[in-house]
Amino acid sequence: MNMCDILISVIIFKGVVSLYTIKAQNKISTQDNEKRYFYIIASGTVFAKYGRHTITLSKGDVAGIFDMTSDTPVYEYIAATDASLIPYTYENNEALLNLFNEQPDLCKILLHSINSHICKVLEHYENVRAISEDLYKYINLTKSRYQTTCKIMHIEPRPLPFEQLAEYTFESSVDTWLVEYYEALGNILNEQDSSLNVAFTYGHISKLTIDIRQLSKLIDVLEERAALLASHLLNNSYNDFYDLYCDLYIKTQANGGDTTAISNVLSIMTDKLNSLDYIDRDLLDRRVTSFKSKSIAIGSDIQNDVEASIMHAKLAGALNEILEFADTVPATATEFKKCIDAFKALSDKDATDEETNRLRQNITKLFNIIYTDTMQNALKTSDIPTIIKMFLNFGFVDTALAGSDNAIELYKLSGSFKGNPKKGIYTALEWFQAILAGNKQPSRDEFERDYSQFVRSLITEGKITKASEKAMLEDGFEKVLFELNNMFPSANKITHGRIFTFCPLLTSDNLIRQPASLLLTPTKLLDALDKINDIDYSLFYHEYMFEEYKLSVKDTARIDIRPDMVLLPNVGSRGAMWQEIEGPSRKTPARFFMPVFFVENIDKCMLRLVAEYRWEMCKRDMGARWNDVTSHCLTAEYYDYVQFISKNRELSNDAKDKVKDSLKKCRNSFKEMFINDYIQHILYETNGSCRLNKVARGLLFTFCPPAKKYRDRLAGNSIYEEGLRRVHISTAQALHRIDVIETKYKSSGTPFPEELSGQRELLSR
Repeated sequence: MNMCDILISVIIFKGVVSLYTIKAQNKISTQDNEKRYFYIIASGTVFAKYGRHTITLSKGDVAGIFDMTSDTPVYEYIAATDASLIPYTYENNEALLNLFNEQPDLCKILLHSINSHICKVLEHYENVRAISEDLYKYINLTKSRYQTTCKIMHIEPRPLPFEQLAEYTFESSVDTWLVEYYEALGNILNEQDSSLNVAFTYGHISKLTIDIRQLSKLIDVLEERAALLASHLLNNSYNDFYDLYCDLYIKTQANGGDTTAISNVLSIMTDKLNSLDYIDRDLLDRRVTSFKSKSIAIGSDIQNDVEASIMHAKLAGALNEILEFADTVPATATEFKKCIDAFKALSDKDATDEETNRLRQNITKLFNIIYTDTMQNALKTSDIPTIIKMFLNFGFVDTALAGSDNAIELYKLSGSFKGNPKKGIYTALEWFQAILAGNKQPSRDEFERDYSQFVRSLITEGKITKASEKAMLEDGFEKVLFELNNMFPSANKITHGRIFTFCPLLTSDNLIRQPASLLLTPTKLLDALDKINDIDYSLFYHEYMFEEYKLSVKDTARIDIRPDMVLLPNVGSRGAMWQEIEGPSRKTPARFFMPVFFVENIDKCMLRLVAEYRWEMCKRDMGARWNDVTSHCLTAEYYDYVQFISKNRELSNDAKDKVKDSLKKCRNSFKEMFINDYIQHILYETNGSCRLNKVARGLLFTFCPPAKKYRDRLAGNSIYEEGLRRVHISTAQALHRIDVIETKYKSSGTPFPEELSGQRELLSR
């Protein structure tokens, strides 16, 4: 234990004063209208700040010591960490002298603290002076070297970061003997048996306070000078030597010159900047990264030109390669080529005149035929050519239509573009591969028939025999053909968004931004879905009946099944909620179709899709009773609410009129009105912003309750009290039923099924 520790322990033991704690970042007061204060630090650290200069005080030091003998404080004291302090108060200098007389141990602590710090301040002063002088010399050298290098490289030099560098002198303003003097004095103070006169203590503190303040002013000037000099090397405006040398490097590299010397200068400059406290490290990292990117880009230009030439050559014959791979009927291929040429010649490809409409319709018909042939052949091929992938996944057929730069970007994207089938995201090619493999069933057709129903209809119509039914039901290629003929033409048109001017060809007119920025990746889709599911936690829980006959257990269970999302080859603005389940089984995913290039806000689109899914899933569960209010379900109660709005006693006349107006805007579609209310519910209501009327809010809280963390946020709001109460009651009842069932299982010694434990987990969310 050192002397300060011993003295602090003695002071606390004597009970002269008591400890108090202060939290980090809090300011420590040293003066008010009546009294002045200083504090011995028992634990923690404190900053003493003066201008740019900061002194760190730790255990045994005294906060307030640098202003103790002055009438006006100039230092600001702030707790750097949580700290324990021994406080002292005094009214004036006479009272301070009396305090020294009463507590001789205090004198030693004060003198030891201020003496150790003036030594540190002197050392800091010399360091800052050396740094400033070094920076000044380095900048003068860098200026001269830059101008010389520009002449050697025959490059016009850019203006320097300054018109004229100020003349600075760096001679020390401090006597050289002071450091040794204060160090020697510190050794004397460390002697425990040394006696100290009160007047000496006061006088020494006063003298050192003056010295420290003077040194702090000098340090402040030097710090400011060093910061200014450092800004000539690097700053936010790019008017600095780092940018001058980066630019010189790039120009020399582009001219084929030797960049070794410039690279060495930049390397040394970067090391120096990293060693300075006056430089923004994030800014330096960004600038270094930017320079490296530019230099790499310049260095790879020739290689890129070669690659671009190769790609242009491959893409020039894209249409012929597609038609050859498709092996379609020659007459169809010839007609498609003629239509493509006619379409390319149009000045307005979105015109609505009869001739242009007829051309687009003909292209669409031929495109679907060729797409079907190409997809079937691709499914038989293990190594699919890149241009064929571009056609199947993006709808690309011609470089002139898509734009040369877009075509090259798509060529590069096509090699790495994949969905995430494990999480239900499929490219067009992956989707048909999944159907061929039997991992997915084809979508329902326009008559709401699934594939098995379609096959049975062929038997009824006499197109196939009963004996061939089983073979056709198991034939993967027949399933693919069913999907290509039924789902693909309709869904591709719907997801494009503009059904009256739809054309499946990828054109630069539709690619309003770079393809990569419009491309819907699995990450974008899953993020959009997760944002909604985080609020509407029960969104994708499919209900089914769980039964255990031996224990006479029968209850509704739920399973979390995310939808399948398929990316269709077009540039579009809409999504399509195609079907709420895959087949008759409730344990199958919904099916959403999206354009592979999406030009609108994906979050808003996904909200609309899940709202429609909510409605259709309820209709599927309830069957013919979907609008029977006695069935107590979402669609039935919402249907009853809107249909009989005039008789609703819970709403004012104004509220009723708003509902009627909303219904008119939705063209009297109850489903469309629910979708709008659901969107308001997710975006606003669950965040505490009221947009719905009382009845609509109650229905949505009942059937689409927000997750617990959102309910907790709304708990103090009286507007949501009724809705939250309903959720709490229904949840408690459901949990009670599971507890009762679990008791049966425990009594029989049977393990509790995962289906019901999963149900409890859901209800707890």
